[in-house]
Amino acid sequence: MKSLSLLFSSLLFATWIPAAHAAEAFIGQFLYKYDGGSIYRVEVKDPQLMTWTCVEGSEKGASGKEHPDRFKIADKIYFASWVEKTGITVTQVVNLNTMKVYSTIIDGKERYVISGAIVREK
Repeated sequence: MKSLSLLFSSLLFATWIPAAHAAEAFIGQFLYKYDGGSIYRVEVKDPQLMTWTCVEGSEKGASGKEHPDRFKIADKIYFASWVEKTGITVTQVVNLNTMKVYSTIIDGKERYVISGAIVREK
């Protein structure tokens, strides 16, 4: 009976995921201005693609093209996660109500938790 319950839960979760992908409100071009001075230009082109470029800070000039998993978790609040080609794992909560971003970056055994303000450019 326990395995039947687990199977049902797995199927329920699997059918929920496609419906949860980010809505169009999260599409656009943004500046993520992190506490500490780093600024990233983030362009979300569609629910499957985003690009980023560091325009200020220690990674200035670095960029990436990502295919994140993104989910709407509440009105104008989104969760995003991806693994960069360098192996760095990034997770974010993007709150467009308060225009704040909260990120966790995992690079090997190092973990960084940062937050910042969001400015919509387009």
